[in-house]
Amino acid sequence: MVDTMEIVLKVLCLVIAIVLHEISHGVMAYAFGDTTARNAGRLSLNPISHIDPMGSLALPLLLYATNAPFLIGWAKPVPVNFMNLRPRKLGVFLVAFAGPLMNMLLALIAGTLWKMEILSGSVANMAVQINVILAAFNLLPILPLDGGRMITCFLPQNHRLFYFFERFGLFILMGALLLLSGPVHKVIYFIADLILTMLNKLIG
Repeated sequence: MVDTMEIVLKVLCLVIAIVLHEISHGVMAYAFGDTTARNAGRLSLNPISHIDPMGSLALPLLLYATNAPFLIGWAKPVPVNFMNLRPRKLGVFLVAFAGPLMNMLLALIAGTLWKMEILSGSVANMAVQINVILAAFNLLPILPLDGGRMITCFLPQNHRLFYFFERFGLFILMGALLLLSGPVHKVIYFIADLILTMLNKLIG
């Protein structure tokens, strides 16, 4: 029963984390002049609008069942027409950064609620861990992740590097997770440690 409840809480925390992550992309895009996400109904808090069966449910459950060192996942990407953003380069950068920033904010809220004794330590730790790892994972500098978008947003749309990663980035990422899991985990945990250090200073 305890294990089942733990799975439910982790999946719930992950769903909240990835849904708000995606909504934040759409909200930031709207702030910079792109209404694509709003027109598609993707600024909704209804998780059904955002959940990807594989990335939001199957993958997290598989990672948990196989005792993976961290729990990650993804939602259906919020549609953004980057050409509508004004100013474009700053807009692209901030739209990409909005997702990881939201996860850092959620981790900060969970830690603050724990310090105020509103949230139990176990739930707060679960929420902080999931959101920090999700932020760190998405900050990896490779498309289609947000970190890759933040870097390549300064490249011309027809740049070879941009084209290459737009086309093959997902395959490279999955290959790295499968074949180079050790080094990738170290990079993710390095970024996560930096985020946790910053959050601890903010929480006090």
